[in-house]
Amino acid sequence: MTENHSAPNAKEHLESLAKGLQALGLYSRDTPTLTIQEVAARLDITRASARRILLTLAALGYLKQNHRDFLPTPKVLDLGFAYFASLDLPDLVRPVLSKMAEEVGETCSIGVLDGSDIVFLCREEADKPLKLDLKIGSRLPAYAHSMGQALLSQLDGQALDQYLARTALKPLTPHTLTTAAALKRRLKAVRKQGYSVSSDELVEGFAGVAIPLALPRSAAPAALSISLVHGRRSQEDMVAQFLPALREAERQIRGRFVSVDETPA
Repeated sequence: MTENHSAPNAKEHLESLAKGLQALGLYSRDTPTLTIQEVAARLDITRASARRILLTLAALGYLKQNHRDFLPTPKVLDLGFAYFASLDLPDLVRPVLSKMAEEVGETCSIGVLDGSDIVFLCREEADKPLKLDLKIGSRLPAYAHSMGQALLSQLDGQALDQYLARTALKPLTPHTLTTAAALKRRLKAVRKQGYSVSSDELVEGFAGVAIPLALPRSAAPAALSISLVHGRRSQEDMVAQFLPALREAERQIRGRFVSVDETPA
């Protein structure tokens, strides 16, 4: 018997779930917060219904209430991770990462920001005696990693302040940025130059170069990085050596996603 995946009939349609998902869909970079009145108006529902929806989403951890405003929490990204899994993201980008790792001889990764951490979505290890034991799904503090700094540099002022409010900038090494002012200065430079480079901030002896990566079908911004044991190489030398490879990999990855988007259903 063939399953019917067409739109549900009236008995199968759960209006409260539909409105809850629609409420989450109202948020964007231009609309970071919403009030009960605004949700009621945009969804054409009563204030009482909007209040129940927003309080339910807050109770589930998807929204946070700040006086009259409701704003999304990092848990909303869980919905995006399910989407990434359905796209077989590693299958799409692994050939590009594998080729880059072979060409540069270093470990290449893609990750996203989740709460205070970066989460690795895809990673190709170089054949090196010294390396960090990380895998897909591993988490690292964003403020101390080149990929995390590339992602944080894309946040607007309010989102960055929220990140800093919930994140303890612990001194992981003597070189870790441990004040909001120092991190903001770094992120301003990253935003201006379009890439991040860090040395010894997460683990002494390790460095990384990273760029923001805008995936056409992504629910959340991603970043692409090359990490290595720096062996006293200067950051300028690492940028000169690895930034062209990162830019070329970005071009290829975006091309693969565009091809998927244009594939007929």
